[in-house]
Amino acid sequence: MLFFSTWFLTPLFLFLVWSRLFTLEPEAQRIFGFPKDMDPNSPDVLKSTRFIKHAKYFIQMIDKALSMLGPDIEILTEILLELGEKHVRYGVKPEYFPSMGRALIDTVQEALGEKDFTSDIKADWVEVYG
Repeated sequence: MLFFSTWFLTPLFLFLVWSRLFTLEPEAQRIFGFPKDMDPNSPDVLKSTRFIKHAKYFIQMIDKALSMLGPDIEILTEILLELGEKHVRYGVKPEYFPSMGRALIDTVQEALGEKDFTSDIKADWVEVYG
């Protein structure tokens, strides 16, 4: 799966992902305590301890999920369903999930560039995100 060769995370990468998410879903900013009218590209996002903590947790969860692909898929499915239920309790709306996927994949595409973000790589990312 080509997905693995394109998986990388840095704080800047996550800032770009969430900036895109906040642009697509401005109400999602409230989950992090940001005002709805805040500029999602503002460096203030990176000053938020709540955002940074969540970004680190996001990295850990994606890495864990990737390591469980294959034989542990049933356990992974349970973990991700529980995580989804937690997110709903935090105020995440179901319609945010497709926007998060779009933000994530668009950011990977931008980071890799048109030459390296092939249709096969995009298909793998779409399959992994689900």
